[in-house]
Amino acid sequence: MFERVLVPTDFSDYSRRTVECIGQIPGVREVILLHVVDEDRAMTRTWISGHLFEEPLEYIDRELQRQREYVSGLGLTAIPVIDVVKDGDVAEAIISRATDEQIPLIVCGARGKGIIQGYFLGSVSSRVLTRSRADILITRYWNGGMEACRTNIFSRVLCPVDFSRPSRMVLDFVKGIDRASEIILVHVIRSAETREELVSAIENSEARLREMALGLERDDRAVKILVRFGNPAQEITDCAEEEDVSLILLARYGEQDYFRNIPLGSTAAEVAKRARRPVFVKYPIISLTVQARELDAAEFSKAEKLWEQYHQQKADPEMDRIFGVFLDGNLVNVARCRRHPDGMEVDGVFTPEEFRGRGYARRAVAALVAACGDAVLYMHATRELVSFYGIFGFGPIREDELPPSIRERYVFALGNMEGSNVCPMRREP
Repeated sequence: MFERVLVPTDFSDYSRRTVECIGQIPGVREVILLHVVDEDRAMTRTWISGHLFEEPLEYIDRELQRQREYVSGLGLTAIPVIDVVKDGDVAEAIISRATDEQIPLIVCGARGKGIIQGYFLGSVSSRVLTRSRADILITRYWNGGMEACRTNIFSRVLCPVDFSRPSRMVLDFVKGIDRASEIILVHVIRSAETREELVSAIENSEARLREMALGLERDDRAVKILVRFGNPAQEITDCAEEEDVSLILLARYGEQDYFRNIPLGSTAAEVAKRARRPVFVKYPIISLTVQARELDAAEFSKAEKLWEQYHQQKADPEMDRIFGVFLDGNLVNVARCRRHPDGMEVDGVFTPEEFRGRGYARRAVAALVAACGDAVLYMHATRELVSFYGIFGFGPIREDELPPSIRERYVFALGNMEGSNVCPMRREP
């Protein structure tokens, strides 16, 4: 499953115990033991009471060889590597090494040298988790917990499920882990307005979890389902303690995260910080489906939801045709064509900030023009977007060339659209 893994080590107790867990990773054959050292420190010798001690690189090499011998004793190939960096960015050096070597899994301790007692996740591990595109296994020991995990870190696995594509991909992954003798599926309901709504959500969640459990069960494996209510990260970490799991395994993206192009989902980040158990963060490789089409009337509420960030526009099925771009079924852009008594107006073109720069506005306007372009179309464009709408055949016109009902919508300009940074435009059929 993971033939090659990268293990950053700073020779702390945490990293030593992390190396001791390597044999529990399914399919591992080759282990790269990486120590990152700052250039200035690598060239500095230690003096105590006038006596010269060994150079840092000599010490590093000796410690790496000790860990190599341990890993080799497990029947695995161990490759010690020293990366010297100038800027002291240890996390970036780890990620670069994993990228260059095409390593699918980075295994790191939750804390290293110099971390304040009580911090659950050190700064280097946190930055690696946020920036890396490899899967990440964060090892932990707490009140002897790591000792128990050494026997089989993948034996009793807690899998949070939000029914999104990433969480389903995680279940496909955990299904192939032969060492998982028990899998616990937990879904956290974030909110419910009424008791009836909560009861309905629980029943629906349990039904969906039972269906997922059927695909995971085997003669030598038990599957348990749980439904919780509240803050997802808190409920997941609490559940991990109550169920005494050996590992929390979840996707780095949640239902509201993966299509937003963010580096790490909020729930995964909080679980990694809070958990007192090892955490495996899976990086699902997802190809997003992009579709530009017209919305039906039942979907107008989705457009209004987006427009809450844009003058709180409202849709009218009697007057409006609304077009949008759907990213994996999620509406991320809208454009409207509204029929007035004396003309057709294009407005409400809006993309939330997190989805800008991907060409979605161009797709939505193109769909609108293709469907409505057999009539004269008018619009008011901000000056900086005149050239953009020109791509679709819109050209600037005088204010008095606008149909009266469309012109009246912009009475705020008081007859001076140019002074209001607004340019009236028209597109001929």
